[in-house]
Amino acid sequence: MENKEYYWNVGQLAHLPRVTKALNMSGMTLYQQQIGSRYICIREDSDQQSGILLKVLGKFPSEQVSVKSGQPFCKDDSEEFFNNMCYISYPFPTLKQLKEVLGILRSQPDLLPVFDKASMHVNPKSKFWVRETVSHMLVKKKAQCYDATADSFCKVTDDDAPYRVTIVYFHNEKLDW
Repeated sequence: MENKEYYWNVGQLAHLPRVTKALNMSGMTLYQQQIGSRYICIREDSDQQSGILLKVLGKFPSEQVSVKSGQPFCKDDSEEFFNNMCYISYPFPTLKQLKEVLGILRSQPDLLPVFDKASMHVNPKSKFWVRETVSHMLVKKKAQCYDATADSFCKVTDDDAPYRVTIVYFHNEKLDW
């Protein structure tokens, strides 16, 4: 990804090339994370801080979120090879990253119509999936959900479908995810 121009202005739609990295190989099944497709710039790159691109993937119920290699995983895409399968997920943000993004969206409410226009509806006062996990049934890990209104982790019920977002930072012509 070197030698490319990666710079966007706030509110600008960014089209990223598809880049993947392996997460886990389980038998004949490969699990990967990816970036790529359409994002919206919510903070410009400067000498003091990296720029931020945000992609809203929509609402996802808990049965669609699993844990692979200690990280939340959702089958966003798949590829079939000769004798194996590859499942691909956009990376989940950490709680710190999510809070930073929600702070930007709350302080700049004029960005929300930009997301609506791009068919990426988001409510910054809702619930969101995060990368942090918690032990469930002693050994099994479970993805956590953050309630932005209560500013705390929350349980996800069968009726809930928290938002999923993915975040890419850019700085000095490099992408960091």
